[in-house]
Amino acid sequence: MATQPQPAEQRWEGTAVSAGVAHAIVHVLRDRFDEPEPRSISPDEVDGDLARWRAALEVTRGEIEALATAVKDEAGDGPEADIFDAHLLILHDHSILKQVEKTVREQLQCVDSVYYQLMCRHMDALRGLADSYLRERFLDIKDVTQRVMRHLRGEMLDTPMFEDPVIIVAHDLTPSDTVQLDRSKVLGFALESGSANSHAAIIARSLGLPAVVRVHEICSQLHSGDQVLLDGDEGLLIRQPSAETLARYRSREAREDAREDALAAARHQPAITQDGCEMEICANAEFVEEMQSIGDSGARHVGLFRTEFLHLEDPKADEQDLAAQYSAVLKAMAPGEVVFRTLDLGGDKLDPLMALEAEPNPFLGWRGIRACLQQPELFCRQLRALLRASVHGRLGIMFPMVCGVEEVREAKGLLEQCRAELASEGVAMADEIALGAMIEIPSAALTAERIAAEVDFLSLGTNDLIQYTLAVDRLNERVASLYQPTHPAVLRLVRLTVEAARRAGVRACLCGEMASDLELIPLLLGLGLRELSVAAGQVPRVKQAVRRLHLAQCEAMVAAVMPQGSSAEVLEASRQLARAAYGELMD
Repeated sequence: MATQPQPAEQRWEGTAVSAGVAHAIVHVLRDRFDEPEPRSISPDEVDGDLARWRAALEVTRGEIEALATAVKDEAGDGPEADIFDAHLLILHDHSILKQVEKTVREQLQCVDSVYYQLMCRHMDALRGLADSYLRERFLDIKDVTQRVMRHLRGEMLDTPMFEDPVIIVAHDLTPSDTVQLDRSKVLGFALESGSANSHAAIIARSLGLPAVVRVHEICSQLHSGDQVLLDGDEGLLIRQPSAETLARYRSREAREDAREDALAAARHQPAITQDGCEMEICANAEFVEEMQSIGDSGARHVGLFRTEFLHLEDPKADEQDLAAQYSAVLKAMAPGEVVFRTLDLGGDKLDPLMALEAEPNPFLGWRGIRACLQQPELFCRQLRALLRASVHGRLGIMFPMVCGVEEVREAKGLLEQCRAELASEGVAMADEIALGAMIEIPSAALTAERIAAEVDFLSLGTNDLIQYTLAVDRLNERVASLYQPTHPAVLRLVRLTVEAARRAGVRACLCGEMASDLELIPLLLGLGLRELSVAAGQVPRVKQAVRRLHLAQCEAMVAAVMPQGSSAEVLEASRQLARAAYGELMD
């Protein structure tokens, strides 16, 4: 009996954004509005297919009603809640339901295609009309159709999606998508779009998962269940890897394990340069379950806990629920400090309420501290929860996206109001809580001295600082080459912030992705930074890099290249110093 030939190995190249290798089956998350392929069904399959569609409608109904309830809780009975009433009317439109069932039974076509085609005809009739009311109905129908189609495909992310470990393949992942994944089963990400600074890439690095972006056409060529190998070091995705390929990767894995063991042995030792300058290397985090790995990484403190990801997991969590989660984080890191960034919603991190009204330019719109200050009920719920948790460990609070000192003062005023309310209720709180402001807008860096007078520390969020300084969308592939961390304007703002903090006698930390880039550690040291916060998986490497450097050499390099150096020249000078000191860490 002839044996079946093994399928040939197939490779795709992309951009590596998070190191590591994973070998597992694929789960493809297709675009929310992919057109389903028409498929004939037998008469015996009709009732089952229609039952699956009705189940999708019912789940969608529950989802829309939950969103309506959440909006009413936040905004009351206003026009926002009316939107979901319109969605429910569309979902249960009798003429649509009757037409779908009639077509499936008479033409013996799968319900996915029939429903999709019918809803598209309704949308086409409204698309582009001058009447604004009718244009809004087009968007309502599109939103409802997207929800039903995703439920029909079984791809809603808030339900158990897979039983075995998987590698996620998608066109892109929003923060909302990412937080709803069963992270205990996800071994890596391969995306058609994205960049090294996209939130999916940042989360992958935080969780220590390999990730590759800009892998073209994989969603159409891969299918859920395919065996793949994901190489987050070389930027490769390999379908049906051959025995030779797997053997080569196993050999490489053994070498890397030996190097990791050497780093792990020194991970809890302090990061002190050859000439005696100590750096504090903290960890960034998003999820409670990361605390164990952060403690194991060698980081004593969490320099940035992004609280919006807990919010996106459960936007309706009350004050007690939030306090319990924040307390768990503090207990796990005690006696170390955890700096919680208050909600940085907006941009591409939207909760259901904020998503109701689209903004023409969301990254320059209602996000960060400005959104919180305009939603005092939401903001105070978080502040009260943080204050309740403060008795369980060393707590820091920092405010994101401030553009000037006035916002810091207003946020501090709300915090003091919350403290007074809790004290009157007899709630125990820590006497000392460090307050900080994130410097990620040029106006904040240029007025850092005024802001530093109001806080205990400044934290440089360089991901946004770079994009706002250079007018470069960090998620846009077309201008990715213009996103330059070593641009002289960016570095001058970093130095201004560090010097302002020093004059005010407060700490300055850098928690953006620059801190994890081994090529840039000499530059950051030379600019005067003494505290970095990085992805947990990078803590041992960054510590080891610091131990190999001489502060005097780093300062001399910055003094020599900063006055006239271009972005490329600054990068090359820092890279040369890094390679001379710890080249093996960068290979």
